[in-house]
Amino acid sequence: MRITQNMMSNIFMSNLRRQTEAMLERQEQIASQKRINRPSDDPSGMGRVLGGRSSLSAIGQYTDNIKQGKTRLEFMEQTLKLTDELVQQARRIAEEKSGGDVTAAERSFAAEQVKEIYDQVMQLANSRFGGRYMFAGYQTDEAPFTRDADGTASTADDYTAAYNGDSGSFQIPIADNVKVSVDADGRNYFGDGSSGVFSELQKLINGLENTDLTAGTAQIQATVDPLEAAHVQIMNKRSEGAPKQYRLEASEQYWANFKSKVQEAMGRDEDADITRVAVELNNIKIAYETSMAAAAKIIQRGLVDFLG
Repeated sequence: MRITQNMMSNIFMSNLRRQTEAMLERQEQIASQKRINRPSDDPSGMGRVLGGRSSLSAIGQYTDNIKQGKTRLEFMEQTLKLTDELVQQARRIAEEKSGGDVTAAERSFAAEQVKEIYDQVMQLANSRFGGRYMFAGYQTDEAPFTRDADGTASTADDYTAAYNGDSGSFQIPIADNVKVSVDADGRNYFGDGSSGVFSELQKLINGLENTDLTAGTAQIQATVDPLEAAHVQIMNKRSEGAPKQYRLEASEQYWANFKSKVQEAMGRDEDADITRVAVELNNIKIAYETSMAAAAKIIQRGLVDFLG
């Protein structure tokens, strides 16, 4: 078979085109530092990379949920701690002002203190996190507790509280089909108004303001044990937060470790070995230049033979 000048030219052009494409591919890998820049570079590898990206997206969402949940638990703990301090302060007032030698003026002053405590506890019970009420169950857009007062001087404020929420809980998704549940039913923390913290504070106020000091003494004394029970209830609810916080922290650490593993696996598929690619690029350039030089000589010689 006779090799014509045209055939040699086509072979050289094909080789040069292939070498040019190889150089461009290596240059793109060096610029992007990625071995896979499009699905056609490695279809199976790109499939694994896309799966890894999906996993990282889910990990990011779970991590955000966990961080928000931890912050909520911390905020709730601080809220309950302040509430507990106020309840204990009210109990101390009840103990101190229940004696028969306490004057009406002293009880009147103490009543104002308890009213302040009542309002502070009401404010804490209506705390919001992220713009939503924490102790309202699922009714997060409505204040869970309200008090019976019209603010006019002609009508006595009876300090009756009412619960407006439901029995819902706050769910923290930490994995696929796994959630940490945080009790958001305010009744389990503060009572429903007819019983619990607000009810006992109301009774204490009534006892301190009773003009019949003997009857008032009995009313005040009757609130000491229930206020202690309210303190214990709040402490019990506070204790529920610690294991939930630990679980969230453990989950956060798990996802941090898993994220690192996913990124390593993606890197093996997707990231380019820059040193190796640079060596390959240099070798291809040498081969390209050699091919160009050989092509020039053969094509030039063919042209001389044709003219001769």
